Amino acid sequence: MENKRLGHFSLFRSLLQTDWAKDTAKLALWVRLLGEASYRERTVEFASKEWELSSGQLVTTAAILARKLRDQDNKEKSPQAVTRMLNFFIREGMITTEGNRSGTVITITNYADYQSVLPDEPSDRPSDKAKASGGAALRLVADEPSDEPPDEQNKTLPNKTKNNKPPKSPRGESKSFDPLSIPVPEWLDKPAWHSWVKNRADMKKPIKTELAVNAAFRLLKECLDIGHNPADVINTSIANGYQGLFKPKYPPKRNLLQATSQHWNDREAWENEFL
Repeated sequence: MENKRLGHFSLFRSLLQTDWAKDTAKLALWVRLLGEASYRERTVEFASKEWELSSGQLVTTAAILARKLRDQDNKEKSPQAVTRMLNFFIREGMITTEGNRSGTVITITNYADYQSVLPDEPSDRPSDKAKASGGAALRLVADEPSDEPPDEQNKTLPNKTKNNKPPKSPRGESKSFDPLSIPVPEWLDKPAWHSWVKNRADMKKPIKTELAVNAAFRLLKECLDIGHNPADVINTSIANGYQGLFKPKYPPKRNLLQATSQHWNDREAWENEFL
C-alpha cells in the first residue's frame, strides 16, 4: 500500500532502444527527474526559500542530484558530471532550466505527455492506473515527496498547496502566461529582453512562469553588478542557441561609459588613458 500511495510511472521498452539510455547514469538521472517532478502546482521550501512550482517542475542543485546517483562501489557522481548530463537533456529538448545561486528549477518538456490520467479519474491526484502508450518512452503517473533528508528534500507547504486545482500542463501555461507582461527593470535593455523572449518562443521553449522571468532578471542583474552588459549576455545566448542565460566566464569589460564621461582634464581620466 505504501508503494501505491506514492504512485508510480511506467517504463516502456522503446526507452531502452535509445542510444543515450545505454549510459546507465543518464538513465538513472532521467528516471529520478521524472519521479521527483511535481505533478501539480504547489509551493515548496528549498534552501530556506519558498518556490512556486508548476506541473512538471522540481527545484534542486547539481550537487544534490549527484549525491543521489551512486555506482556499484557506492561512489557518488560529481556535480560536474550531473551538469553535463543535464546539458545533454537540454540539447535533446527533454528539459529546460532556470537557476540562481539558491537552486535550479528544472522543467520537464511536454510534461503532460508523460503524465497519464484516465478520463474518469480526478486530475488533482496521482493515478496508479497508467496504460502504456507508444507516444512516449516514459509516462509519469504521480510523485510524492521521498524519504530524503529534510535539508535536501523539497518541503511541501500544506497551507499554500493548491489542492483544489487540476494540474496545468506546460503547454497550457505557455498560452496563458505572457513573459512580456512582467515589467522590465530600468537597468535592462528592453529590446534585448524582448529578443530573448521571442527567441525562446521561436525555439518552442517559451518562458512559462513569472518565477522563470524573475530568475532571469536576477541572473542578469548579477552580471551587471560584476561589470557585464546584460544585453551582451542575452545576445551571446541567442547567438549560441542556448535555452538559458549564463554568467560570462571571461572578465568584465572596462566601464566605457564612465571613462568617456570624464572631463579631458580630469586626473583620473588622464591616468586611465596613459598609465
